[in-house]
Formats: sequence, C-alpha cells, structure tokens
Amino acid sequence: MSTASSLIGAGVGASLMFMLDPSRGARRRALIRDKVVRVAHKTREAAGATQRDLSNRLSGLGTRTRAQLADEAADDRVVCERVRAELGRVASHPRAILVESNGGVITLAGDVLAAEVSAICSRVNGVRGVREVHNHMTLHANPAGISALQGKSRRPGSWRTRLMERWSSSAMLLTGIGTAAVVFAALANGRD
Repeated sequence: MSTASSLIGAGVGASLMFMLDPSRGARRRALIRDKVVRVAHKTREAAGATQRDLSNRLSGLGTRTRAQLADEAADDRVVCERVRAELGRVASHPRAILVESNGGVITLAGDVLAAEVSAICSRVNGVRGVREVHNHMTLHANPAGISALQGKSRRPGSWRTRLMERWSSSAMLLTGIGTAAVVFAALANGRD
C-alpha cells in the first residue's frame, strides 16, 4: 500500500471520527450545516443583487440610446437642469454660475475661476439638447475677494475628489487603518 493511500485513509478516518463523535458530533454537524446554509443564502443574495444591477444598467443604457436617437427637442427647463448637473461635475463653485436656455442655446453667466472655463464650456456643449453655448462668465484668477467663490468646494480633478467619488467610506476607513498599522509597525521596527 502506498503512502498516499495511507494518508488519504487516515484523513477520511479522522474526518469520520470528528463528525460522528457521540458527544460532540451532532453539534459539529449542525455548525457545518448552518455554515453551508449561510453561504447558500449569501450566494443567492449576491446573485440577486448582481442581476438587479445588470438589469438597471441595461435599462439605463436602453433609455439613453432611445433618447439619443429621438429627434424631439428637450424643454428649456430640462436642458437647464442637465447643464446644472454637468456643472456640478466640472466647476468648483457651480452655484455661482447662472444658466439660461432659449431653444437649446445656453447662456452662462456669473463668477468662475479662469482655469475652469474651457472645461466648463466643453462639457456644457456636450450636454444633450444644447445647440450652442454663450459664455458671459466673469473670469477670476483666484477666489480671493469674490464672495461667490468662497467656501470649501471639491475641486474637479483633485486627487481628493477622485478618491471621494470612487471609494466608499468603509474602503477609505479600512485603507486609513491599514496605513496607520504599517506606519506604526515601521516605527516599532525602527526602535528595535
């Protein structure tokens, strides 16, 4: 008899003894059954969540495609809201920018940082329903002394904004804890 066969036989025997033990075997079998049931439930929940997510994404894609192919003109109020939503993604102070629409011709006015103007105009021009953009914004090199440009804002393009958009709060917390642990371990090793 080979060594591998002996080891397999010993493993099977030990497993059977572990599971069929008269005093603790029933508890061990119940724990294993409960774990298998829990994994099955979690797998079913994950599959359901994935199915809903995929269904919602496909539905949104279909809606966007139908809207792109439709020839009907959007209401000025709707176009203004689309532009305001896009401004929130590219401008550091989107509330300082006034938006007006007249037949798909957008007029932008208000205070804005000079470094953001080209990105703002480019993105607004790409909004569905916008035919033309008129730029009447007042440009400022920095926000000093301009009340509309005061206060904290998430500046587009900064690493902090990208981090906040892409990471969940729990992922950021775990990363912070892990970083702190690495720093403390390095400090502890440096003292030895």
